[in-house]
Amino acid sequence: MIALKTKGFDLLTGKTRDDFQKLWEEYSEKIGRKLKNIESVRIHLKEYSPGGRTKFSIHVLATYAGKSMEADSVDWDLKRAFHKVFAKIEEEIEHKFHVSDQHKRRN
Repeated sequence: MIALKTKGFDLLTGKTRDDFQKLWEEYSEKIGRKLKNIESVRIHLKEYSPGGRTKFSIHVLATYAGKSMEADSVDWDLKRAFHKVFAKIEEEIEHKFHVSDQHKRRN
């Protein structure tokens, strides 16, 4: 299980927290499979209200083997922002380690 540290999550409602938890379970499993030696993930959530409409900014820092990898996402929809930032982390892992190429070579 990946150690998760969050900041700014006190602004989330009960349903939004449940939605995040489902997304985290899905993506943490994927990330854990691709990046075997992951130590922790820190997620910093900020909320902005430009012009009265709420906008969300998410910053993720994944730490593995003494190194780190980061991704950011900004969106009006919180679930979409979480999807974007987790997809970016997956892309970063793929770019750095070519995980899918390694999987293809084994088969």
